[in-house]
Amino acid sequence: MFQEFYYPQLTAKPLEFGVAFHLAMETIYNPDTWSFDRTVIKNAAIVQFVKKCEEQKAKYLQDNGTQYLTNEEVDTDYNERVELGKGMLEYYMNDVAPKVDQGWKPIRVEVEFLVPIQNPSTGEFLFCHCARCWRTYCDYVDNVLEKDTPNWTPLVKQAGEYEIWKARSPGLLVCLAGRIDMLAEDGDGHYWIVDWKTAARLARGDISGQDKDEFLELDDQIGSYVMALRRKLGLDVRGFVYVELKKSVPAAPQRNTNVRLGRMFSVNKQQATDYELYEATVQKEDPLAYEAGLYDDHIKWLREEGQRFHARYQIMKTDDELEEIERNLFMEAKEMTTPGLPIYYSAGRFSCGFCAFRQPCIEKNRKGDYEFILDNMFDKRDKHYWVKEVSTDTQGGE
Repeated sequence: MFQEFYYPQLTAKPLEFGVAFHLAMETIYNPDTWSFDRTVIKNAAIVQFVKKCEEQKAKYLQDNGTQYLTNEEVDTDYNERVELGKGMLEYYMNDVAPKVDQGWKPIRVEVEFLVPIQNPSTGEFLFCHCARCWRTYCDYVDNVLEKDTPNWTPLVKQAGEYEIWKARSPGLLVCLAGRIDMLAEDGDGHYWIVDWKTAARLARGDISGQDKDEFLELDDQIGSYVMALRRKLGLDVRGFVYVELKKSVPAAPQRNTNVRLGRMFSVNKQQATDYELYEATVQKEDPLAYEAGLYDDHIKWLREEGQRFHARYQIMKTDDELEEIERNLFMEAKEMTTPGLPIYYSAGRFSCGFCAFRQPCIEKNRKGDYEFILDNMFDKRDKHYWVKEVSTDTQGGE
């Protein structure tokens, strides 16, 4: 269903946060303005973020046939998220970027690539004759011919053309396509792929006991991007840098109403602050208690276990790893493009829990009119969402 471009009908939001924030990050790391004063760039990024938010709001109003947000809750949510984004950009540029950007230089932002998938052992390429590849081929031919051919009939509508194409053409070359947030250069002249993510909660590993960055070692998306740029395009890309930004801003520590146990500031662990801001505040405003060590335990807890508002993981990839990534990608693509590949359901309690196609799937299993559900509860689009806009949100966005 998803491969046929069906999407669930969702209530339009006046703000897709990730898209707007992504534009701000592009502004911050624009190579052409990298040498500019960073305060100027910060303000420019905030302006771009707000401008994009306003554009999204205008589209939302147009789509809903109104001139202003009539729902108070929606209006409040929109304004709060705009202020949140501005606060996150202030925090990032004031407290994070000056530290993590030392020795780094952006080369390009929003880099798209398209590389063929090969068997690294034999050099074999893959070709595909599926209906989607036929449609892609037709779109290309039609765009070329309809301009110069009078009364051109779209190729996809001409009877028998698909069968002729399958018989006479090897098909379309199977490729890996992607778009990276930024290509950056470190102090030694090596390239790194940088990926930005905004999330309500930052990753730390899980209860299995894995290291906090171990989950990224097997990240197939970013790993394949490194493979594409290094093995296929010949760029000296050593690995990737995964940047997480929490959808929140650290606040100054709470001041006690009265001095408590010698401390002017609260040591409540529920405060939305981080250890750097907390330590700087108590060191400046309560120096006697700080020098006496009355905040040491809490500062240590904040440093090791407290809330984080930013995380940065740098993962290097070896040549052997990239070869295996390409091999596995080739085998996966080969299975997907195998003629007569049997398609079967793999429904289950966990795999279906968050699937948007549960209802038509249930109806199809009952041999009911599942197409009615698709036609009335889903939108049929002409392309997938990632062809449009990118988002920093870990849950995706359009």
